[in-house]
Amino acid sequence: MLFVDGMNGVIQHNETVQWLYTLTGSLSRLVVKTALKLLIVFVEYSDPNASLLIRAVNAVDGRRDEKPWSYIMEVLEERNGADSELMMFTMILINKTLAALPDQDSFYDVTDSLEQLGMETIIHKHLNNKATEPDLRAQFTTYEVLVLE
Repeated sequence: MLFVDGMNGVIQHNETVQWLYTLTGSLSRLVVKTALKLLIVFVEYSDPNASLLIRAVNAVDGRRDEKPWSYIMEVLEERNGADSELMMFTMILINKTLAALPDQDSFYDVTDSLEQLGMETIIHKHLNNKATEPDLRAQFTTYEVLVLE
């Protein structure tokens, strides 16, 4: 995905982004980790890609009759054996997506969905746990700062 032609192909083919998002719901830790890393690269590549990720998330979760970002929240809820590394990549993806959004409506659509799925509870759980790794704690704090701005 780092080659320009390949990335342009992914940008033009939202089904690929949908597939990567779907893989974040896998039971395999390695599959989830790889999908998260690829989605981070996708969002970092160009700011408009954040909107394309949101479109993919909405399409996948809409077909599943779930709230948007439910696969991502499953990682943060540690449902499938997620660990701090997976949670870290998940929060990086969320924060980079929010930071790259072009308008406040999209920003609030994403944060409202995350909050409805229990983001605030998850953040407080980890920020109040002294065993939470400093890098993960920083990502949760970044999210809170983004939401409060």
